[in-house]
Amino acid sequence: MSNDQISSADTTSGTHFHVRSLPDGTAFQVSRHALEACEVFKDMFACCEGFELVDDKDEPGSQEAVLDLDETEHALATLFRLIQHPPAPPPTENSEGTRPRFKLDAGSVIPFPILPFMLHLADKYGLSETIIRSLHLHMQSNAAINPLPVYAYATAHDLPKIAAEASAYLLHPPLSSYTKEDIQIIPTVTAYHELLRLHEYRKSRLREILLNEDLFPHGYGTCSTHKQWATQLWEQKRVYLATQLEAATDIAGEMHELAWQFSMQYKCRRVARTVDYVPQDYWLGTVQ
Repeated sequence: MSNDQISSADTTSGTHFHVRSLPDGTAFQVSRHALEACEVFKDMFACCEGFELVDDKDEPGSQEAVLDLDETEHALATLFRLIQHPPAPPPTENSEGTRPRFKLDAGSVIPFPILPFMLHLADKYGLSETIIRSLHLHMQSNAAINPLPVYAYATAHDLPKIAAEASAYLLHPPLSSYTKEDIQIIPTVTAYHELLRLHEYRKSRLREILLNEDLFPHGYGTCSTHKQWATQLWEQKRVYLATQLEAATDIAGEMHELAWQFSMQYKCRRVARTVDYVPQDYWLGTVQ
């Protein structure tokens, strides 16, 4: 490629021109039509219409225009890929649901480490809402894999829907188990406080449900022979569990252990069937 420089973009010399990285010197041949989907380049073409390409000697030339940008080769390659090959949204299992469940197949989701940079370029160069929306969905799909970094990014960039999705995966392990360095990526005290409030709310609701649920609701399934013993065992188990609750405790699974204990202690099956009847997702589903 020649060393010709441009003083202003030559938008009359053809449909293709070169964009060159100032730090690396690498040039990319790009299509004007493709770049016009980007607000920054579209505005540049509009304001530079009619200017001529000049070479190093300030003489008009007929060669392709060269636009120098203060971006690395990697940044320009990423930008042009986003423009020319916009990423499709990640596949979902329940596209009609209010909260999408993403299929985390290999290759179907853009890895989190490169997403913030992509979104930075999309914002800087004014890429289309379609591209930005797709990148946001990829960010949201990473919540199950990288919940803390995704939550930190979402709260820093005012993306409440993505923050809410990530917070659902931050219930376990407890926040106290994270190191100071881990927690420091959360951008504000308010964002950290919201996580604490979420954990406390879930624990209080789980505790309320646990302590107000009877073994024999309205007398259903009562066994007169074993009622006192079974009720005492139920009370001991749930009172102890109430003191050990964490935001992600599976209280349905914990209490279901009593079904096995009842069946091992006596041959009456009425209590065991009563405990088995409680759906596995009953407890957690009530607070979601």
